Amino acid sequence: MADGSAHRKFDAEFTDLAGIGGNGEWGKVTDQIRDEVAHRTPGFSGWQQEMWWTHCGDAAEFLGPMGFEQASAYGSELLEAFNCGYDEPFRTEYLKSLDRDHGPTGYAFRCRHCGTLGGYSDCH
Repeated sequence: MADGSAHRKFDAEFTDLAGIGGNGEWGKVTDQIRDEVAHRTPGFSGWQQEMWWTHCGDAAEFLGPMGFEQASAYGSELLEAFNCGYDEPFRTEYLKSLDRDHGPTGYAFRCRHCGTLGGYSDCH
């Protein structure tokens, strides 16, 4: 996979190119980085269209799917990334409903340069 042979052999895209950088919502990255993530990096399965968080001009490290308990261990920075812009009281209710296996689910990343945590959440 890392050498691109799986992409070439199966015409596979492991992460949708448009989803790298959150469809333009997060930091821009070069076409070379987008190609690396889409064609030579294992993807993950989400409830809807998967996205790959970007920061500091690069693709971030994928930490995995998370529920409230797992995300809480990383602190408020990651929980805020999963918030979806909700205000109280729904914000707290939504975040506490995050579930790694049953949705809504948070998808966590860490910037490989500065360590900032980020990502997004979605549900079925």
